Amino acid sequence: MTIRTPAVAGTLYEADTQRLLVQMENWLESAPVKTTQSTPKVLIAPHSGFHYSGESAARAYQTLNAVYDRIRRVILLGPAHRTTVDHLVLPEDDVFATPLGQVPLDKTAVNWLRRQPGVITDNTLHAPEHSLEMQLPFLQTALEDFFLVPIIVGQVDPDLVADILDALWLGDDSLIVVSTGLSRKLTQADAEAQDRRTADRILELDPSLSYTEACGYSALNGALTWARRQGLHGQELQLTTSADRGGNQDSVRGFGSFVLG
Repeated sequence: MTIRTPAVAGTLYEADTQRLLVQMENWLESAPVKTTQSTPKVLIAPHSGFHYSGESAARAYQTLNAVYDRIRRVILLGPAHRTTVDHLVLPEDDVFATPLGQVPLDKTAVNWLRRQPGVITDNTLHAPEHSLEMQLPFLQTALEDFFLVPIIVGQVDPDLVADILDALWLGDDSLIVVSTGLSRKLTQADAEAQDRRTADRILELDPSLSYTEACGYSALNGALTWARRQGLHGQELQLTTSADRGGNQDSVRGFGSFVLG
């Protein structure tokens, strides 16, 4: 058994198990309750350092309260930040670890994915990538036992992603999580305006977002394409920026949390 060890614990989020657990529980318990009209099927959450985006991400995971013991398969989609890739990328590992423990991969799903066109296996991409890892502490705290399908989504056709999601979706015991930030390196005012437009397009399930609007645009467009096929509806939970948490007002990062069901 091979284990992916945490790449950014101690830098982007807390490495101490007890402090991280307390932080997760506090955020999930304090997140304002927003009633969802149907069972959450897709969560969209940011992946910056927890100081800046943790509370925003918690808004998405708080919607799982009613299904915390039902979810068994989590399909986690996110971008590669360090290189350009034009495939869906799986890890070689069997388990993903965080300071909160280990999450086993869904071997049935992963083995099926390895045989699909457009899918590669590359640990050199997965090992340092933070976009997927940043969602794991929330999943470990919000859910009971589950199996993970971690996919780095490169520059691929949204329909390819949607087809994969169609095949992997098992019904109400499945959950799709898209890890993405929104605007980057804009002023606070410009970021708020751009993110408002992006949020409106997400709520319209518009699968034509670009890299300048969301770093995880390819994963997001694929999930939105799938959501359209399923007839889902979107709900905005929070829009915020790094400046709202004390960051530079002249160069901010935008964060958004959404649920589709």
